[in-house]
Amino acid sequence: MGFLFKNFEEILASVAISITISMVIINVFLRYGFGFVVPWSEELAVICFIWSVYFGISSCYKHKLHMGVDVIIALLPEQAKVPFNIVICFFLLAINLILAYLSYDYMMLSNKVTPVMGMSYFTINGVLFLCFSLMSIHTLNFIFKDIKKLQKPQQSGDIESSQSDNI
Repeated sequence: MGFLFKNFEEILASVAISITISMVIINVFLRYGFGFVVPWSEELAVICFIWSVYFGISSCYKHKLHMGVDVIIALLPEQAKVPFNIVICFFLLAINLILAYLSYDYMMLSNKVTPVMGMSYFTINGVLFLCFSLMSIHTLNFIFKDIKKLQKPQQSGDIESSQSDNI
């Protein structure tokens, strides 16, 4: 269960891209081999591709694999890097929460259905809300980890000072 929870985005992105690739290969094979296509396969491939992209974005965010500009952080002294990271994380948290809210509104306004499968756009657009919410959770995790980094030197300093008082 822990593996599934820890790798939620990666598993769903893998399943979605696997379905996308399978549908495209099957459709090409049927089109050129037998002269017909499965009418809903293109819609399913596009929907799964959208889901794989957004879950991939969330996964990369979780592992801090997105490109970043760390010129400012490199210029800061060591003591200021973690607090600066916390400020940046709060900014990213605000952005992710705003985007989650806006994507929720967008999802709730989805009243159309796809032409062939008849699938509601609510399901298709739901990935936006889900992934921006996951990214908000990951940002909170980053903030808690950075706060722990700030507290560790203070705690070890307190232990050292209490040991020197005992001597």
